[in-house]
Amino acid sequence: MRVDRASDVLTADLEPRPGGPVRHWVRVAGAFAAEMAQGLVPAPTVLDVVVRRRDDGTEVLRVPGEDPSAHLLSAVRDELAAVEPEEFLARWSVRTG
Repeated sequence: MRVDRASDVLTADLEPRPGGPVRHWVRVAGAFAAEMAQGLVPAPTVLDVVVRRRDDGTEVLRVPGEDPSAHLLSAVRDELAAVEPEEFLARWSVRTG
């Protein structure tokens, strides 16, 4: 089967950072506190952009989300739709094999 675009074999989504529910809620509380300080304190990252294989769900790439993470997710998805899988992995310095 010939694959033309990385989006044929890979998918990108926002997922909570690793560390379990307690750590996640601590990050959410930290982000809220940072907003209350009117941006004087940098907000912790709550979500990562995660790229997975479509066939088996294996995580291929995890990029700490930025503020706002949706912009990074959009950029990754645009790139997945524009290049071949090997080129995408090379651009993001993902080791294969």
